[in-house]
Order: sequence, then C-alpha cells, then structure tokens
Amino acid sequence: MEKKGIECFLGGLPWERYTIDPYPGPRTFESILNMNTVNESIGLVSAKTKTLDGLYFSESKFSRFVRNKVFLINIFNSLDDIADDLLSFCKKEKIDCVYGLDVGGDVLARGDEKGLASPLADSIMLNVLYKISNKIKTSIGILGFGSDGELNQKEILKSLELISKKKGLISSLGIDSESYQLMKKMILSIETDASRIPLLAYEGKYGLTPIRRGRIKVDVHPMCQITFIVDTKILFKFVSKVSRTISKAANIFDASELLIKNNYPSEFNYEIKKHKEAISLKNIK
Repeated sequence: MEKKGIECFLGGLPWERYTIDPYPGPRTFESILNMNTVNESIGLVSAKTKTLDGLYFSESKFSRFVRNKVFLINIFNSLDDIADDLLSFCKKEKIDCVYGLDVGGDVLARGDEKGLASPLADSIMLNVLYKISNKIKTSIGILGFGSDGELNQKEILKSLELISKKKGLISSLGIDSESYQLMKKMILSIETDASRIPLLAYEGKYGLTPIRRGRIKVDVHPMCQITFIVDTKILFKFVSKVSRTISKAANIFDASELLIKNNYPSEFNYEIKKHKEAISLKNIK
C-alpha cells in the first residue's frame, strides 16, 4: 500500500502466544507501560511499550522497524465499544480504510473444522470490522494458506470458493523482494511461526515444516506467500458462523463463553486451563 503512496497505521492485539507469555489471555491496558492511550480501545505504542512485568509485545518490537504509527486494540471491551472507538480513531486520524490481516487462514473457518483451535480473537476483530463496514471501507487479507496449522488446504479452498462465488474475492498479491527483506529482518527479533512460513515459501523451501515448537507440522508451498484480500461483509455473512455467534458479546469473557456453549474452541479458555495446570503442578512440587 505504501508503494502506492498510501500512508498506513499498523495495529495489533496485546496478546502473545502462551508459549511466549504464560499469562492467560490478552493484557489489559491498565497493565501496559509507555503507551499513549487514545481512547478505551486504542493505544499507541513504541519500542518502549511493555507490561508491568516486563513483557515487550510483538508490536513494540515491530515499531523499531517501521516509521508508521503502531497501535494496540483493547479486546476486553464489548464489540460495539471497540467498533465505536476504532471508528472514532479513524475519523481523528483521517483514515479512510481499515484492512485486517490474518496469517494462516483460520479467519476463514466456518466452525466445523477439526483443527480449529483459536477462533476467538479472529472472530472478535472480524465482527468489529463488519460493524464499521457501513461507515468506512474495510477488507480482510489472508496470508499463509494454512501456515498456522489449523485449517487444511481443502478447508481454506472451500471458504475461498464460497467467497469467490459471492463475488467477495477482491484481489491477491504476493511477497516481493523488498517486503521479504523487511520481514526476514523482523522475525530475527520477533518470535513467530505462522509469519515465517510465507518467507520459507518465497525461498522455495517446500515441504513439511515444524511450528509451535515442534508440536505440529505445516506444509510449505507456493500459495503460502500469497495474500488473498476478501470482502469483510461476504466473509462475515456467508462463511464465519463463529464470528456471527459472538455478535452481542458484552466483553471477551462473554464472547469466549458463547463460543464454548456453541461447541467452538476458545484460545482464551485453553490458556486459562494451561495456567491453572501450571499452578497446580507448581503447588504439588
């Protein structure tokens, strides 16, 4: 986008994988230092932004490599509040398009996929972008084509096929040498699995590759370096039953419970269980 002269803000969630941050779930804004809070759902970060216990977010590290403004989104709030605050931020900064990016493809989940493990954050943000899509242009990018190990290739293709038939596939683009060099430099200091796979695909290192510290393997192939850009409304209305399930959630706890009640997994619930297990083992010792 910036190659076309478009100024970009970059955003993310204050939520690292459990293997990086053993604290379950996202971090609250109250627990974050050196962040310029814009409103209850948006906070601007820098390389110095960290938690009270010293954790630097991926976004904090990312800000060292770019001149763009980088922000975090507080997903503890209700979906309506996040949407209102994001829209307010866009108006203040004269932003006219919000582009969501999912690495791996689990945002394409319908909900019945056996490997689906972490739909909560994706469902929240897809829902938020859908809520603001009548007031500002939005779209969703999917990079990695299964690089997070959750949806298999057939499942991703099935969702993309449906989106395409509904005329919701906007465009696609691949990694070029410039973006490859930048991403390659960043992953040296930012721990990532799913975002590493597209780079391996660009390098031609095809085949099964371990991620999640060897727990699972994903297939690296040429499609992994392609970003498919799809219409937010089409994805939400015709594919993501998971995201539609949490539309009226009062907060992240409510959203997580709604997923569980409807037989969907929740990464928040998983991390809470892992945390309790770790505490129990510590007490036994």
